[in-house]
Amino acid sequence: VELRFRGSARAKWREIGWKTETEHEKEEIYFDDRFCLWGKVTADGRWESREVLNRGRHLFPFQYKLPDGIPCSFEAPEASIRYIVHGALVRVAGTNITTKKIVTVLRDLDSKRDNERKSPSSRHVLEDHAERTFSTSCCRPSRVSCSLCVLKRSYVPGETIHADVQIHNMTMRKSGPCKLQLKQLVTYGENHCVPIILQELEFHESARQGQRRQWKNLSLTVPATCPSKLSKCRVIDLRYCVALDCDFGESNLYAAVPITIATLPERGIIPVRWSYQECSLDFGEDEVKYSSSDDGFKPKYKYYEELRDIRKDKYFVLKLRQSPGAKRRLMINEGESRTDSDAMNESKA
Repeated sequence: VELRFRGSARAKWREIGWKTETEHEKEEIYFDDRFCLWGKVTADGRWESREVLNRGRHLFPFQYKLPDGIPCSFEAPEASIRYIVHGALVRVAGTNITTKKIVTVLRDLDSKRDNERKSPSSRHVLEDHAERTFSTSCCRPSRVSCSLCVLKRSYVPGETIHADVQIHNMTMRKSGPCKLQLKQLVTYGENHCVPIILQELEFHESARQGQRRQWKNLSLTVPATCPSKLSKCRVIDLRYCVALDCDFGESNLYAAVPITIATLPERGIIPVRWSYQECSLDFGEDEVKYSSSDDGFKPKYKYYEELRDIRKDKYFVLKLRQSPGAKRRLMINEGESRTDSDAMNESKA
C-alpha cells in the first residue's frame, strides 16, 4: 500500500499568428513524494518482497507536511494549480487498485502588507477615462467618452464593489448595452492573457445620440474566488479588474481599473460571519471545451457573508465639568442641609 503526494501547476494555450498556430504547454512541480504505508521497499523505491494483506478492513493513518511557499489552489480554462493525493494497492494478480483525492491549499493575502510600492493604497480612489472617435463619409468625426471611478482598490470575497460611471455620446450613432464587469485576468506564460467575467451588471440598455448620463453607486458583489497574485508560481499569473464595456457595433468603448482580491479585510472592517464556498467554474459557452475541471473539482475559498465597517460607527463624547452622579449627590446634600437648618430655626422659635 503506497501513497503519492503531488503538487504542480500547469497551463496550456494557443497563440495564433499569421498563417501559423503554436500550441504551448508549461508545467511546474512543487513536490512529488511517494511513501509506503504497508510492505517493504528498497532504497530506490522498488518492492523488496510481496506481502499478503489479510482479509478484512485495515486502517493506515498517515500525515504529510506541505512545503512552505507553495501557491494557492486554482482552476481556469486549460490551466490549474492542483494538489493531489494518490493511493495504490499493489496486487499480486490483476491490476492495481488506485484512488485519488484533490485537496485545496489556501494562502492568505493581506492588502495592508502588499509589497507593490507603486500601487496606490487600499483607500485610494481609482479612475479611468476612455474616448473613441467615429467618422462617416458625410459627417465630420465625432467622439464618445466614458469614465469609471472605483472608491478603493482592495476587496475580499463577499464585499460589494461600488462604482461611478459617466458616458457622453456625441456621435450620430446609438450604442448597445452598457455593462459593468468584474473580470479575472489569467496570464499564461509570459504574455498570453485570458479574461474571465466573474460578475456582470447591465445598467443601461443604450446610449442615444447626444446623451450624457451619470450613474452613481453601481454595485457588484465579489464571489468566492482565488486571491490575487499567485505567489511563487511562474506558470500562471492572476489579476482582477473592474471594467466598463459599451457596445458600438464594430467597436467597443472600454475602460478598466485594477483591483486586488485579498483574503483578509482591510483595517476598520470586522468579519462577522464567513465560510468556505466553492468557486464558480462557469467560463462561458465559448470556453467550455477548454475547461480543465473535467473531474468536477472546485476549490473552496473564504467568503465573508457579513462584514461590519466600524469606521461608519459614530460616537459622541460629552465633556461635563463633573459627572452626573457627583452633581446629584451635591444637590441631595444641599437639600438635606437646608432641611436641617429649617428644623433648627423652628426649634429655636
